[in-house]
Amino acid sequence: MKTIDISGFGGGYEATCQKMLLNGLRFLKDKPDFDWSGYRTFENVYGICSAVNDNAQALDKAIMNGIDDATGAMHQAVIFHLSYIHQHSYEEWLAEAQREGREIIEIDEAEIDNTILIAQIEWKLKLDRGYDPKAELFKAVPRDRIIEVNPNDKESMERAARQIAKIINEETPR
Repeated sequence: MKTIDISGFGGGYEATCQKMLLNGLRFLKDKPDFDWSGYRTFENVYGICSAVNDNAQALDKAIMNGIDDATGAMHQAVIFHLSYIHQHSYEEWLAEAQREGREIIEIDEAEIDNTILIAQIEWKLKLDRGYDPKAELFKAVPRDRIIEVNPNDKESMERAARQIAKIINEETPR
């Protein structure tokens, strides 16, 4: 399948984005009237894209088929790409990417699944050896700047978005 790099991160992260994209394309294939208004985002906040109606929730469930976990940024990026493809066409999505100077790449779904599996195994081994991702985060980011969110809880996501927007508004020069 022809595609473009969605995340810029490569490895298991990008493979997960590509798997989500493939799942979404399959889901949307026979849904020309899909209602994109079921997604809520927040200005100046990337990574919180809430599904607020049955259509969007069904797409979210579909894109996560075969995927254990994804970040909010992965979700939002994939939803935005799917929306563009759905509204303009897959061919136009690739053509627009080329006009922007982005490289078109060829991927194989089996390779995507293998890359995701390898990344999951590597992460599990890292955790088993005592790696603590929160401890690493706290070394670089002051604790009062960390906003925890449960991606399965709409209220938690909306609360986090409001907190982020508040911080952005406080720090934005006027």
